[in-house]
Amino acid sequence: MFSKWKKPQKQCVAAVALLLSVVFLQTSVIAGDEQPAPVNSEATGVQEFDQPAEMDEVVVQGDLVDRLIKKGQLKSSIVKTEVINESDISGKQANSLSEAVQNEPGIDNVVGCSICGMRRIQINGLKGEYTTLLMDGVPLNSTVSSYYGFDALATAGVSSIEIARGSGASLIAPEAIGGVINVVSKRPTSNSLFFDVAGGNAGYRALSIVGTGVSADRLTGATGAAQFNERGQWDEDGNGVNEAPEVKSQTGLVRFSKDLNDRNHLDIRLMDLKSHTFGGPTENAEFKAVLQTGGGGLKFEDNDVRKAYIGDPSATLETVDTERTEGVVRWTNAASDKLNLAATVAGALQTQDSFYEGADYYNKNKTFFSDVRGNYSIGCSHLLTLGADVKDETLRAESFYFFDQLGRDKDDFDFLGTGAYLQDVWTPSLNTEISAAVRLDTIKVDFKGETDTKNEIDETLASPRIHVKLGHGPLLSSRFSFGRGYRAPLTFFESEHGLLDEGFDVKITDLEKSKAAGYALSLDSNRWTGTASYAYTEVENLSYVNTNDFSVPTLVNSQGRVNVKTADIVVGYQLTPTFNIAASYENFDYQDKYKSLLAVAAVEDRARLMLGYDNDKAGLIGDLTLVWTGSRDLRPYGYGDRYNVYDPNAMTAFAPKGTDAPSFVTVDLKVSKTFRNDLTIYAGAKNLFDYTQTSKESPLFFDAQGGYDVVHIWGPLRGREVYAGVQMKFEPRL
Repeated sequence: MFSKWKKPQKQCVAAVALLLSVVFLQTSVIAGDEQPAPVNSEATGVQEFDQPAEMDEVVVQGDLVDRLIKKGQLKSSIVKTEVINESDISGKQANSLSEAVQNEPGIDNVVGCSICGMRRIQINGLKGEYTTLLMDGVPLNSTVSSYYGFDALATAGVSSIEIARGSGASLIAPEAIGGVINVVSKRPTSNSLFFDVAGGNAGYRALSIVGTGVSADRLTGATGAAQFNERGQWDEDGNGVNEAPEVKSQTGLVRFSKDLNDRNHLDIRLMDLKSHTFGGPTENAEFKAVLQTGGGGLKFEDNDVRKAYIGDPSATLETVDTERTEGVVRWTNAASDKLNLAATVAGALQTQDSFYEGADYYNKNKTFFSDVRGNYSIGCSHLLTLGADVKDETLRAESFYFFDQLGRDKDDFDFLGTGAYLQDVWTPSLNTEISAAVRLDTIKVDFKGETDTKNEIDETLASPRIHVKLGHGPLLSSRFSFGRGYRAPLTFFESEHGLLDEGFDVKITDLEKSKAAGYALSLDSNRWTGTASYAYTEVENLSYVNTNDFSVPTLVNSQGRVNVKTADIVVGYQLTPTFNIAASYENFDYQDKYKSLLAVAAVEDRARLMLGYDNDKAGLIGDLTLVWTGSRDLRPYGYGDRYNVYDPNAMTAFAPKGTDAPSFVTVDLKVSKTFRNDLTIYAGAKNLFDYTQTSKESPLFFDAQGGYDVVHIWGPLRGREVYAGVQMKFEPRL
């Protein structure tokens, strides 16, 4: 049912042991110069790269890297890819994936619940379940893991985060209807040990440790990382119910790379993650909130959500404990000068132990993925890739309240996807690159609670994609893309922030299918960079929670199609050797039908201004980011029937919520100073001018029938967070 937050003693011991092993490896080798990373040339300001690592590439260690580059394995990226590097992550003081990608072009980091803090990362205006997360190119995460996992996934040990937008962005992830986020772990290239500790107001604490070691022959390397984060509850209006929950997370990561010989390479990555969310009552101890029953149920002073909460603490309590363990093993073989082979096996186990306003819920989510492929060069102009993969995912759930007491069907499911793919990367000239690919997949989904049928989904389908890169001289280039994708809706959590009091059901019968097209024009000169993009995505059989046609809220497929159009422009300029400036503007055009199916109001217009200062001689770095979010009409999102007051005696609602969200501006600032190249102190603030939605309107509300919810969200729910920290880096040369 409900499990307590476990102190990170065991994981800290494991992390220390891991780092000691890395240090031991360092003391037994002779450090050499860092070998160059395979391609990845940065373009200042717009984060649009000519040569980022492909989403589906195999990155290897040692001399084998150079030989695979020569054979064409690591080619210039045809897919438009935005890259967030380590300095970008540091400049944002981003301790989690969701913070690292926040406000990036085409990205909307959506908070879907003020009490439980659930976040979804939306790409190109598409719902969060259409975003696929890859870890070092492996699609091991699921919709279930993305609900609370993105806020817990640590940035310690991460070298970069790559974002490719649009259906067909990844060869091995056709379910990425919105796009793909690929988190690239740090490849060991030298001997180093890095510490970062920070603290601030509102219970903010962060600690990360990263160590790397490389053998004398540079054929063996290891990376170890551990991170602990904590942020306290935020209750802007002081009514005793938070607008942002307490969040704690701890992550351990180890990556081992080994060149077995001059043709074979082995790469192993292991990760363990734990997170805890406590939301709702702010004035009661956690054990008291859980154990107390009765006491008047849900009640506010004068029945007004803006006033003090005086009811049973457990009636507004939501707490979620998530644990995740995953492992990836990848073998690469340079079979010949023209052929290389790769095989990947990966698995993950995730559990969620939660308590939703008096209702218990526990699930266990298992995922297995394997991929085998070959890359074959034909002359200098063609690179063929042929492969096959399997993804097997299961979920099993338990709940005394929902399954035993209410008698609802379990949301257990079995998912099996098997696919084969063929891709040809053709370079007919120096200025033209074309990537054409097709996948053939068989998808089977069995919702175990639906006993009248065996497989609710059993379908075989083809998913083509094409990407074209054209050079227009030394400064300009165009990228065209078209792709189709699919996704199997699997869980009620996809369209609802938590489990509802009356229960839930799943009645999915069709795959969601998409078509997407996009164009991008990029400029890259010595001082100017810029990218203008346009994307169109159409989705049929979109899933949503139907509360009108069933006795309980039910996840179903919608009828017809919806589309989303996205346009953005990003421009960067190097003012001086130490100062740079970048600006962006984005517009998301949603159909009203699509808006009505979203859980919370989405961003429609957004602009960003970034100022950077980097003085190597003085050891000073400064980052200032200003983000403007445009006003919105909230009525198409279903915000029209919401009130601050409900009188249960008169059965009448009063004080309606506003239906026009104002525009607003947030500002983030960070400054750091480095001493002797191994000690850095820094300080900064997020939401510097303390703008919150709650200063104008609470996210809590009643509907006309007295139903209570916590999703009247259109603006920031956390105010100003001030922090300071220290970093230390050691690079022993023994």
